[in-house]
Amino acid sequence: MNSQKTLPEVGGRPYHSEHPLIFTLILTILYGLIYLPDYLNLDKAIFQNLTPFGSIFFEFITRFVLSGLLWIVFVPYYIYLRNGFSIYRIGQSIRLHSSYISKKVFIFGIFLSLSFFLIVMGFAVILGVFTPDFYLLYSPEYENGLGWFIFIFALIPGIWEEIAFRGFIFSFLQTEYSARKAMIYNGALFSLFHTFNYFLLGQELTSVVLTSIAAFPVGFALAYLVFKTESLLPAIMIHYTIDVTLFISGFIFTLTESDSSIIFTLLALVVLPPLMILFFTQRFGNKSTK
Repeated sequence: MNSQKTLPEVGGRPYHSEHPLIFTLILTILYGLIYLPDYLNLDKAIFQNLTPFGSIFFEFITRFVLSGLLWIVFVPYYIYLRNGFSIYRIGQSIRLHSSYISKKVFIFGIFLSLSFFLIVMGFAVILGVFTPDFYLLYSPEYENGLGWFIFIFALIPGIWEEIAFRGFIFSFLQTEYSARKAMIYNGALFSLFHTFNYFLLGQELTSVVLTSIAAFPVGFALAYLVFKTESLLPAIMIHYTIDVTLFISGFIFTLTESDSSIIFTLLALVVLPPLMILFFTQRFGNKSTK
């Protein structure tokens, strides 16, 4: 199935065919604004004496709701519904309709996710950085005993970033560019999106730069995964697994400035995700990216 044929037309031509890259750039910037409540400290402005859990929960709810409003309300209405497109056609265009979720792609998503996690664990054991302290999931010493909430928090990037970048944005780019170019632009926009961690979340600049650089090949690989499987589901599953692995790295890996820690970080958490996705996805089907 080809999502390029499911997008609405205005005046006899695709709605965003003239400037798809600018259009998706604007969407990326709008998506980055979901961090505004954190930047403005709205939790403290609205509520007094919030508990640690209350603060984290407020952050989760605002990001999740704002993402939902953008990607399942604003974008579908502005691009699709007002042009007479049904929910069915929207699901088709972003490859998330039930017709795009087969048993095969579901099993592949599980296989890909488990393979990534187990390979990372294997590298950690070999390099001597695997020192699991799972008690920190509920210990007051780690995030005020809220370490377990990372498994819920990872749903935000796992679900919404995939619906955004590999769903809508990738489909929009494909209306004008070849699959390969669309994947490259998708990776670039995904990388740009991660710079908001510096501008609105105040994360350390070096960390944000490294994360943004790493996000490019991951975004490219995830777009390739969606293109080859013709489904958004495996991308959601592996993205969630990658982020959970990164989030829990603080209490299952001992990462210092030693050579083994640096090698592990670069190899398992930066190089492995895109390479593994590309390697296994290449064997899923024979669809050309030209």
